[in-house]
Amino acid sequence: MDANGASKTRKFFYKINLIIYFMGMPNFWIEDLLPKKFEKYYNIYNIINNGLIFIFIGTELAGFYTQTNLTEKQKSEQLLYGLSHPILFTFYLVMTSHKHKAKDVMYDLVVELKKVYNDLEVEQQMIRKLQSTLTALISFCAMSVVFYTFDAILLVIRTGAPFNVLFLVLPDVDDRSNMAYLVRFVFYIFWWIFCSRVFAMYILIISVLTCLSHQYKNLLSYFNGISEIFEEKISQEEKEKKYEEAFRVGIKLHVDTLRCTEDCRAICGGVFSGQIIFNITLLVVLLSQLVSTERTIMNLFAAGITATAILISTGFFMWNAGDVTIEASNLATAMYFSGWYNCMGSSSVRIRKMVMLSMMIAQKPVLMKGLGVIVLSYESYVTIVKSSYSAFSVIY
Repeated sequence: MDANGASKTRKFFYKINLIIYFMGMPNFWIEDLLPKKFEKYYNIYNIINNGLIFIFIGTELAGFYTQTNLTEKQKSEQLLYGLSHPILFTFYLVMTSHKHKAKDVMYDLVVELKKVYNDLEVEQQMIRKLQSTLTALISFCAMSVVFYTFDAILLVIRTGAPFNVLFLVLPDVDDRSNMAYLVRFVFYIFWWIFCSRVFAMYILIISVLTCLSHQYKNLLSYFNGISEIFEEKISQEEKEKKYEEAFRVGIKLHVDTLRCTEDCRAICGGVFSGQIIFNITLLVVLLSQLVSTERTIMNLFAAGITATAILISTGFFMWNAGDVTIEASNLATAMYFSGWYNCMGSSSVRIRKMVMLSMMIAQKPVLMKGLGVIVLSYESYVTIVKSSYSAFSVIY
């Protein structure tokens, strides 16, 4: 921590919350990010934008009934957007509805638990992992949007067709009037505003999951470290007393971490379930798009980048949730080697019982699930990816 008592984790999460706030999420931070007057007007701006995004998605869905002159490629892209946009915006709304609980979880993970014990090496590992993870995620998500835009521009250059990225209720895809181009441009801007909210939602969930998994690593470091008490130059009685107090602090940290884990399940469970369905559905649509449309370089790039973005976003959910399970499973071992065997006499019996009960609790698997039954892990991620191809094979 610095001279003001702020850890690197707190500073890093402040920056993350500031970024996602400007991307359209509510303020999930433990304090005001910006002056209250600015936040007041910016929150009103966000509410208006959310209302306009509802209209934007509604015009997309209505386009299925009004756009009758679409090519096979355009129909495929319309289906892709029509399925993905309502699902993704639902994810955003789910997370914003849990604003207060998410804020409490973030405060506990980033501030309260770090006050008691904070391994600087684990903290640095977490920050480096988040920096690389979030950079990769946002890069691929943004590239998927950019490539579909380039694809539409190339179509204009090659065939002289009107610029169409999105297929809305109006204007018609063949309409070349100035008003039609203006409407397309306005909704294209709203597409980016919508995407920024989706990106922010993913950033928030992945950041919290990563912080949670590293909190378990922090606990491992804590229990591994308290055995050093018995190397201090104090009496045996003082060592045993100090060890017992330290172990009780560790138990409190573990209980608080389990509570944060349970809150994460409650906050993110709906998104986890939706992401699994989203992953399978969208990959099937993208594979069908490749089968039924012309395989130009830009088409392949756009579909490939979009599929990669979907796989990476699902992967980062499931990998980080799996890391929570893995790190939590090592906690009982760390408790066992925490130094209780150095205690003697009557205190040994008392401390041994305390350690045994703590280990029993720590041995219970800490699982994050989607759809109520699918454990989020590295293994289940591979299964879900395979099931997407299996579903495509059955349909086509």
